[in-house]
Amino acid sequence: RRDPSLLELAASNISRFISSDNHNLKYLGVTGLAQIVQVNPSYAAEHQMVVVDCLEDTDETLKRKTLDLLFRMTNPQNATVVVDKLTFHMRTSVDQHLRRELVQRITSLAERFAP
Repeated sequence: RRDPSLLELAASNISRFISSDNHNLKYLGVTGLAQIVQVNPSYAAEHQMVVVDCLEDTDETLKRKTLDLLFRMTNPQNATVVVDKLTFHMRTSVDQHLRRELVQRITSLAERFAP
C-alpha cells in the first residue's frame, strides 16, 4: 500500500534537487520525479514549471531526461503546453535521433489528448 503523504513529501523534496544549480542534482531530481510519476502522475503536476526550466539547461542528457519526464507528466490540462515544448525542441534540435523520438511522442500525445 502506498502512503500518499510520503509520496507528496518525496516529490516536494525531489523538486528542490531540480531547482539546484548543480547539473548532477538536477539530473537526480528529474530521475526521481520520473519514478514518482510512474506511481502517480498527479504528484508531479505542481512541479511542472520547475521541470520545464530544466529544458533551458545546456546539458543535453538533462534535456533528454526532462523531455521524457514532461511526456510522462502530460495530462488533459497541460497537453497543449507540453506539446508546444516538445515541438520547440524538435524544431531546434540538430540530433536526428532526438527529433525522430520527439515526433513519435508528439504524435502519441496528439492521439491521446485530441478533442
